[in-house]
Amino acid sequence: MVILAIGGYDPTGGAGISADMKTAHTLNVYCPTITTSIIPQNNKMVYEKFDLSENNIKSQFKAVFEEFDIEYVKTGVLTTTAINVLLKYIDNYGLKVICDPVLASTTKFPFADEKLMTTYIKLFNKSFLITPNQQEYKEIINFTKNNKLKLKDDLNILITGIDDILLKNSKIIKTFKGFRINREVHGTGCVYSTAITAFLSKGRNLEEAIKEAKKFTLSSIIYSKKSKLGYNSNPTYINKETVIKNLSYALYLLKHMNFNLIPEVGSNIAESLPIPKDFKDVAALTGRIIKNKLGGFYIVGDVEFGASEHIAKIILSASRFNPEIRSCMNIKYDEELIKILQDKFTISSFDRKDEPPDVSTMEWGTTLACEKFGGVPDLIYDKGGEGKEPMIRVLGRDAVEVIKKVEVIQKIYDSLR
Repeated sequence: MVILAIGGYDPTGGAGISADMKTAHTLNVYCPTITTSIIPQNNKMVYEKFDLSENNIKSQFKAVFEEFDIEYVKTGVLTTTAINVLLKYIDNYGLKVICDPVLASTTKFPFADEKLMTTYIKLFNKSFLITPNQQEYKEIINFTKNNKLKLKDDLNILITGIDDILLKNSKIIKTFKGFRINREVHGTGCVYSTAITAFLSKGRNLEEAIKEAKKFTLSSIIYSKKSKLGYNSNPTYINKETVIKNLSYALYLLKHMNFNLIPEVGSNIAESLPIPKDFKDVAALTGRIIKNKLGGFYIVGDVEFGASEHIAKIILSASRFNPEIRSCMNIKYDEELIKILQDKFTISSFDRKDEPPDVSTMEWGTTLACEKFGGVPDLIYDKGGEGKEPMIRVLGRDAVEVIKKVEVIQKIYDSLR
């Protein structure tokens, strides 16, 4: 699959065509680019905007279209010259354009004047989809009214925000519910619109492409990269296939370990989709990891979503404190081991004696341990209770990270014996 991205170059790599390329690559789509402007910027400010010449832009178009068969085009920061060239290519090649109208930067640097806005309206009316945020949508509507211009009736408009609204023929087609993460991340608009374009190129219909791209963007925000001045987008795709692969590889690593930290009730390992809603968004073993008579262990069952409500409750509770944490494994408790692990890992605990009536132990205990710690620690343990085995739960960003922590814990445990 090939999509074309047209937009500005951000030297920090957080937004613009750099983010477009990273997004497409993550989704296994090839993405040639056409640069319209050089925009030195970071999370603090835009320093300037240098627009490339008409001849240079025409040469870029010629080079790309000689090399590739293009159907889908995603646009970011544009110039009047770039739009005029693009309009001719739309006519000649029947391009499907997903236009993200970048009218200003997050830091309020203006990218569009009245002349450019007038040209933008021409592009909108030849686009398959436009993706303005709420402020941009208001500006577009006000501009068309004030200048007696009109958007075509059948234009797909996706107004982006926490919840996204898809409009067509001035009617709401669908609302896509979102999830607020209190983090300002540079480049999420580029990631979102490019992801939509990539999924469309893979044959998804518009609503499916938006839904999947929204999940993709949420993961890219959760795992965004911290810089000195803020956060930059980090295109990350986590779906059911990814989770199953992570768990399968984690179990492969476990098989090659001398693992014996198995509680009497057995161990299990789980990993969830980003922002899991319930246990059905969490995959785990349908059976358990159990001891055998020779001192080793068996892995019983297959990896499936919804297989373990018990361990899923730990992940569901922990993810409310830190959405990066999506995996957990339970292992044997050892008092001497816990004392030593305090130098290697962050640890919190709960006491079953304090458990209120009519609550889920795992939800209550995990929540209490995270509140005590002020986030999600590496390990949460409890010393058990009447008829309840003491336990250590190892938490991490994914199942592979959890297994690597378990490997370290196992080596420390072996050194005590």
